Amino acid sequence: MENERLVQTLEQRIAPHIDTWFPEQPHSGLEVRVFADRPSCVLLTVHLDGAEGPVALAKARRDSPGGPGAGSRPRLRREKATAEELTLLEWAGLTTIQETCGDVAGVGVVRPLLLMPEAATLVMSFVNAPTLRSSVLELSRLRPGRSGPGVAVTGCGLAGTWLRHFQERAPVSDRPIQQGTRDDVVERLRAYGAYLDSPKWDVLVTEGVKLATEVLPRELRLAAGHGDFAPRNMLMGDDRLTVIDPLPRWRVPVYDDLCRFLVGLRLIGEQVHTHGLAFSSTTLDPLEEAAIASYLPPEADRAGLRAYQLLILMDKWTAMIDGPRQGVSGRLTRRSAALADHLVRGEAERLLGLARAGA
Repeated sequence: MENERLVQTLEQRIAPHIDTWFPEQPHSGLEVRVFADRPSCVLLTVHLDGAEGPVALAKARRDSPGGPGAGSRPRLRREKATAEELTLLEWAGLTTIQETCGDVAGVGVVRPLLLMPEAATLVMSFVNAPTLRSSVLELSRLRPGRSGPGVAVTGCGLAGTWLRHFQERAPVSDRPIQQGTRDDVVERLRAYGAYLDSPKWDVLVTEGVKLATEVLPRELRLAAGHGDFAPRNMLMGDDRLTVIDPLPRWRVPVYDDLCRFLVGLRLIGEQVHTHGLAFSSTTLDPLEEAAIASYLPPEADRAGLRAYQLLILMDKWTAMIDGPRQGVSGRLTRRSAALADHLVRGEAERLLGLARAGA
């Protein structure tokens, strides 16, 4: 019943604007359909008679019933936001992306079309393309008939290009700062080390703290943050990358979004739960290099990037092993992730080695 009312409301609100939004698309009517019903939101597609596929996508958010997350792990970000606040943030993010990245070669944009803050709902143009994450998964050794790396490498390069242009052009707002100093990074590294409570991690954290202290400036350079810059939030089709789901809640260190993207590549679920069997370094390394090379100038020192990447690695890893415990699936997922500790420690060692080598 709730979704039926939402469909009716959207059809009424969208109808007066549809000819302005899509003047090139003749039609005799519109229809709104529920596409996905998730705990956090309902996604709905907007269809026009005569069009081959959806022309717009609506997202109606729901308030989270819980706090900032289960478990007791340290976090980089704890602030909770209401459904209405998140809707306003996403609208602002889509608007900023359209203004800053609309003219970048190889980059697409989602047009924000209608904001309904009272219903925690927004409507945006629809992009029919698979995620970059799915292109990366096609490279897995466990996938029969796996494809070549071309699309994934191109997409990772465009992700770095997108982020560079976004950070150069997006205004640095007065939003709260997250990890704005070297001391903040060092404190969080130590907090994650204490949470993991392992002699092997203690050694890595000690090296990471030493690295961060040596290579990061006291005050970190800040930029507007995307909020969830990950391969799953990027659509790759026709050699164009479209970044979606922005939540620009904070000012963050310039490396933050890039490192979240890189860690998302290295700790993609299939790799973690197969304990490294899915992807070889010869597959993942070119993807990582494509993103970094398109973001940083060739002469840039990468040691600071690697130090911050270690922080994001530990944040993501502790989130995985501190994930939901409810139900058989949740317990099995959490147990499978915990068994991959050696894989993640190997990734931490790799980052420290790259920093020492300046790579």
